[in-house]
Amino acid sequence: MKRLITGLLCVVGLLTISTAEAQLRFGIRAGVNVSDLSFSKDIMKSSNVAGFTGGVMAEFMIPGLGVGVDGALMYSRHGSKLKFKDVTEIAGNVVGLGNSKTQKLDYIEIPLNLKYKFTLPIVKPYLFIGPSFAFLVGNNISEEFKKRKFDTSINLGAGLELLNKVQVSAQYGWGLNKTLRFSDDATTINAKNRFWTITAAYLF
Repeated sequence: MKRLITGLLCVVGLLTISTAEAQLRFGIRAGVNVSDLSFSKDIMKSSNVAGFTGGVMAEFMIPGLGVGVDGALMYSRHGSKLKFKDVTEIAGNVVGLGNSKTQKLDYIEIPLNLKYKFTLPIVKPYLFIGPSFAFLVGNNISEEFKKRKFDTSINLGAGLELLNKVQVSAQYGWGLNKTLRFSDDATTINAKNRFWTITAAYLF
């Protein structure tokens, strides 16, 4: 029993020391989204479009364990270039081949990631995964589509930290919600966000 208590006290002590020595850093992050919209019905051709993303971030890491979390407050533009594959009718308007438009969705986005960092001296690779919460603040989507004001996604990515200051990362995001929705007597169409994000960050 004494050995068990001693062992537990040692574990608690190590965790306390690790937490006390945890590193909280802040930084700025900017990059590009390459995104499209995934539709529930195959009546549209969706092409990738590029959009800017940028904002501020924070990182909380426990030294020695390589485990931590990071979060950010970002402006982020998603969207897609759409073209109908065939002549169809939406809300009384005939649309079809040759009718294409770049759709834009502007968000204030809050990604929260669990991060694992390999503790190498100069270049530190890392992996991360987590949810992202996005609030729609602007768009040029046709009025016939209902736009979801709040969107969530799951992000999975990897990156490199250079000289303990610069982080370069790439991630893929799966939208979980029906970002756009159109419904009438004839058909129902839903769309979800899909996107690659490449960013660079500088931590102070």
